[in-house]
Amino acid sequence: MKIQWNARGIFGLLFVILALVSLVIDAAGLVEVWTLREPVTRDAINTLDLLNSTLDTTSQGLGVAKTSLKSVTGTIGALQTTVASAATTIDNASSSVSSLSGIIGKNLTTTINSALSTLDAVENTTKTIDEVLSSLATLPLLNIQYNPDKPLSASVSDLSDKLQEVPQSLGDLEKNLTSSSSSLDQVSTDAQTLASSLGQVQSDMEKLVGVLEQYEAQVKAFQGTVRNLRENIVTIVWGVALFFTFLLFWLGVTMVQTLWHGLGWMGIQPRWFEVSQTATEK
Repeated sequence: MKIQWNARGIFGLLFVILALVSLVIDAAGLVEVWTLREPVTRDAINTLDLLNSTLDTTSQGLGVAKTSLKSVTGTIGALQTTVASAATTIDNASSSVSSLSGIIGKNLTTTINSALSTLDAVENTTKTIDEVLSSLATLPLLNIQYNPDKPLSASVSDLSDKLQEVPQSLGDLEKNLTSSSSSLDQVSTDAQTLASSLGQVQSDMEKLVGVLEQYEAQVKAFQGTVRNLRENIVTIVWGVALFFTFLLFWLGVTMVQTLWHGLGWMGIQPRWFEVSQTATEK
């Protein structure tokens, strides 16, 4: 068979070259798909195990923060009750002034400072939690959406700022108590203001505990997603490999057809079937 060097033959040659190059690339792609299947599966398993460990640590951090906040909330609630009761007592008896001064000057101030220290630790923990959840939200496989209007650490910081105003109120109240027992009306007003502030702080803390519980539930849901993906990752990778194999196979079939037509246009298409048919007739 002789090549036909006309326009049809030249186009056929181009098709033959394109088909041969595509078949080589197609074969290399098939080899690469099945070569990468095992390392991709292994890396995916390692990554999912790391994600699960990170989420577990995050869940534990949220649990510690929630426990600390509940403890502080209970303490603030007891203080609020004490101050409100003392404010009522001041209205009825000046003899309570000295006792109240001691409570405010020592017990309440120490408790507030302890609560501030606890909130500082909680704020550091929630900053880390916010960073972890923001990072996990960028991973497409997990389908995690984390974009709160106000980060958890910012809520804790606001609460800490409110609580930091309390020691000043305590100092003012103690000064009034010490300076003169005759100013009982002013002392009562200051005590009521302080009780109101403590009640607001307690309410904010209870809301923050609820937010922490929501975060904890969300993290557990994330863990469920990761664990489910971890259990099925081998099947998923196999499915992806088979899908690409199917695509590459049909691409190879198309390129073989292109090669066959190109050879026909060049006038050198093999006549295997005709030979087979002739042999059958004989």
